[in-house]
Amino acid sequence: MPGFLNQFGERNSAGKMVLDTEKKAIMNSVVYLGRMVGVFIFEPMTERLGYKKMFIFLCLIQLVGVTIELTSKEWIQFTVGRVLTYVTIGLIEAVIPSYSAEVSPAPLRGFFSGLFVPLQSSVGMLTSGVARAFATTQGPVGWLVPISLQGIPSLVGLSLILFTVESPRWLISKGRHEEALTNLRRLRTQRDCDAGLPEMEVAALREAIEYSNSISQGSWKEVLSGTYWRRAVYACIMFMAYEAGGNQFYNAYGPSFLVDAGLGSKAFIYGIIVNMCGALGSLLTILTTDTIGRRPLCIAGSAALVVWDCLIAVYGGAEDITTNSTKQNIVVASFILLIFSTKVAFASHSFIVTIEMGGVRMRKKLMMIGASQDVLWSFLTAFFTPYIMKSIHANIGFVFAGIAGIGFIYAVLLLPELRGRSLEEVDELFENPRFRWGWQYQGVKTTGIGAEIANLERHGAHADAEQGKDVAVAQHVVLDEEDEKR
Repeated sequence: MPGFLNQFGERNSAGKMVLDTEKKAIMNSVVYLGRMVGVFIFEPMTERLGYKKMFIFLCLIQLVGVTIELTSKEWIQFTVGRVLTYVTIGLIEAVIPSYSAEVSPAPLRGFFSGLFVPLQSSVGMLTSGVARAFATTQGPVGWLVPISLQGIPSLVGLSLILFTVESPRWLISKGRHEEALTNLRRLRTQRDCDAGLPEMEVAALREAIEYSNSISQGSWKEVLSGTYWRRAVYACIMFMAYEAGGNQFYNAYGPSFLVDAGLGSKAFIYGIIVNMCGALGSLLTILTTDTIGRRPLCIAGSAALVVWDCLIAVYGGAEDITTNSTKQNIVVASFILLIFSTKVAFASHSFIVTIEMGGVRMRKKLMMIGASQDVLWSFLTAFFTPYIMKSIHANIGFVFAGIAGIGFIYAVLLLPELRGRSLEEVDELFENPRFRWGWQYQGVKTTGIGAEIANLERHGAHADAEQGKDVAVAQHVVLDEEDEKR
């Protein structure tokens, strides 16, 4: 944006205002540190404060970051504010899906836990439109208006926090059983409350948590023991396949391809289409994952990723790519379908399945591990792709295809099908026996307290959907537009 360059850039020998390479490198790299900080503080702070206070905290951090950006006179101050907004992003990616999973009934958990992904893509289209509108504005308003929009979701989120409830599971873990019952009754339909289901659910959750506490302390040491280490590895594979198998490919290579192929003038339109298809893909996912299941969507989506990555590699490096409209269209279509398939395969499911695999005691720790991998692979892909492209150009698509292939193999052989299971039911699935192939989970009949909770959550789940949506949307609305820059 010209206005941004006029404020923070320097005039080069040709008389143009530019940001030098060092400044751009610093501004684009340290934000990952902010995201990682957000991920790392999620587990200990949420365990201590609860989800509602964490939500208020992340909204305030976002507002402070935006304020620092808007009042910046130097690029260093602006970068500090940007780092703080990325702390919020790290918190959002862990807090929102975790909270949604804990307050939603098992048959609807996939929808609510993954709801923030299509909202994220929709926000991406909005920010792209705003950036386009101010792309030629010379004055300060050209960058102040787009930056100020980052604060709106936090203000809306803070105004709606009164309409949400603290997670009953978190309250029970802290011994606040009466408050947990009150909140659970707000989350369930009047019919279920009249039938006494919230009381039975609280009693079952209390028994499950007390039993888990008697055999496990939920320490970090335990993550590397028993079956938890395998669950942690599964989470790492999913986030690796998500970011390095497709999600970051367009961001890292797409704009360069469009310029090299002579399509730079259409980059904005293609960016809008990519975000729109991403939103449609993620919306399709959350609407079907609780009926079709996690495995079929991940298998189909990851298989498609391999195809699109290979097509981009084959046709993107063709000698006549600048003049052959057919090959140009194939590559552009592959990029669009790549993002769509990424959303179907791993964008939502990485968060959903990671939370589900955590069981009673390790949900937050496993989510922290997964989210840290999300940040790590985002950074590695963004950092190394330009260097690899210098050597092999469009053939880098085969590298991404290889990583997507790992995701496909994982989805076929190892990805557990946890659709319709209660969060407390998962530990029994992983412990008896210690190892199962991915397709074997669905047919297992559990008998412990987790199965009782699942039966209670299934009762009237469809009637709970409308009431639960209000709760989830109030938490999801804080999504930060800045996330689309990563």
